Amino acid sequence: MWLFSKFSMFAVIGMIIASTLGGCATYVPIKSVRPPTIDTSGMQRLAIKPFVNRSGTGGPDGAQITRYLTETAERLIKSAGKFTIVAPTDPNADGVFSGEVRGFSSKVSNQKTEKKDRAGKAYTVITYNREVTLEISYSVISSRTDMPVGTLVKLGSDGSYDSESTSDLTDTLTLAKRIVNTLLRNLTQDIVPTIVSENRQLMNETSKDKVVKQRMKEALAFVKNGNYEEAIRQYDEIYGNYGSAAAKTNAAILRESVASDIASRVELDRLFTDTNGLADKAVKNAIDRLYSKLPSGANIMIIKTNSTERNMLEYVVNQMTMNIIQAEKFKVVDRSNQALINAELQYQLSGNVDDNSMVSIGHQLGVQYMVFCWISGAKSLRRLNQRVLNVETAQIIDQSDFEI
Repeated sequence: MWLFSKFSMFAVIGMIIASTLGGCATYVPIKSVRPPTIDTSGMQRLAIKPFVNRSGTGGPDGAQITRYLTETAERLIKSAGKFTIVAPTDPNADGVFSGEVRGFSSKVSNQKTEKKDRAGKAYTVITYNREVTLEISYSVISSRTDMPVGTLVKLGSDGSYDSESTSDLTDTLTLAKRIVNTLLRNLTQDIVPTIVSENRQLMNETSKDKVVKQRMKEALAFVKNGNYEEAIRQYDEIYGNYGSAAAKTNAAILRESVASDIASRVELDRLFTDTNGLADKAVKNAIDRLYSKLPSGANIMIIKTNSTERNMLEYVVNQMTMNIIQAEKFKVVDRSNQALINAELQYQLSGNVDDNSMVSIGHQLGVQYMVFCWISGAKSLRRLNQRVLNVETAQIIDQSDFEI
């Protein structure tokens, strides 16, 4: 995570070294957050499917490079730290990353060159080349729509050249792995927001005053050493004492650089920590609804009812229970209670249980409110439904549903 430290903002910026490009021109970075090429916003749990090679192109080498693609993609996605990686079969995945080998070829060619020795006698030199080409694609598929939110196609090639024999050529698999490393180099940027920099050039002093020039040179040395705090102080002083337009401009650029670094880190931290998928947002919304409808300290029982997606419902109810217990705003009946288990079992088998029966169970357990949860619909039409029963009055006091 990109958690911002308690150190001085200038101490953080001080670690950024201004790059010097082309002669006397000095540049400093202005940073911003670049959104990913594929829109993965709202996705927390990401499943990674193995790359496929449906045509079997490349034979045994193609099979090996397909596995290498999967291993490399998994490593890069996990190292990004943005997603909770789940199994491809996990019903609670928000999205699925998948890839395909679209084309893979390796060709060896030779070239004949006529040469002459010192005696003028002609002879032929044969050199060999190997050219490997690889085309891949990868997508992120929304679990709600089963449709890609984005697909990228990438093509690359690499080769081994001018060898005196084919045995001296770099083998196909090694070349193909080098291509994979190049093609997936920007995979993280393709699916995860990242910080990017745009260089801003500092102004050179045009005054012929030797004192001003020396002061500007000293300030620039602090910039190159990454000490923006002192550089800004000196530029402000130069402008105040000598009216240097370059000093004023450079101080403003450095302040913008400092501000952009802090802002981009904060924004990236927000994007990385705001990783709740739809299921978790539904959990939060359902809990917030309960907080708005029930008195603090109420005894409640959360019951799973007949549902289209039981695995997801199990996850949702467990998350609701855990979060409510941790917040200590309600008292929740232990989910291992046999009466609760029996009630849920009846719901699962019959799809419905008379509210009077539930009121009776609630009285036995000392419960004030019963919260019934179920999931209806599928994919993009899926909803988390919540109904709240007042045990004392046997009345439904709230019924709501949330996107999930």
